[in-house]
Amino acid sequence: MKKRFSFDFRPGMRGIGRMLGNLESQVMDVIWDKACEVSVRDVYEEIACHRKIAYTTVMTIMGRLAGKEILKKTKRGNVSYFEPTMSRGEFTESMVGEVVDSLLTDFADATLAHFVSRVQGEDLATIAKLEKILAARRKNGDSNESE
Repeated sequence: MKKRFSFDFRPGMRGIGRMLGNLESQVMDVIWDKACEVSVRDVYEEIACHRKIAYTTVMTIMGRLAGKEILKKTKRGNVSYFEPTMSRGEFTESMVGEVVDSLLTDFADATLAHFVSRVQGEDLATIAKLEKILAARRKNGDSNESE
């Protein structure tokens, strides 16, 4: 079962900033790029190379991300260490799923019509991928009714 998160969708932003906001997404990018357990100091030093920021701001953001269960916090002595609860790809897939699910819940016809119009304008490889996914779902007998 996919993990569900509470977030605000910001259509005017780019990338994961649409779900997390600029600073939270910048912190997560640093953590995912390091691909290991990190301290607030590790993340602060990386971000401080590119912008003026307070250590306590980074600490607050990482605490919020742990509160949202996007980061896992482990305390050893006086130092807190953080690691992501999922990969960047898993997070992205989860967020896209939440956005699409909410659109389908509230605006199913418009969402599907837009999706179809977008796919029609794509290259044949994209359409072939979609057909393969649909064929696999039909073969496995998957449907929303069983969820």
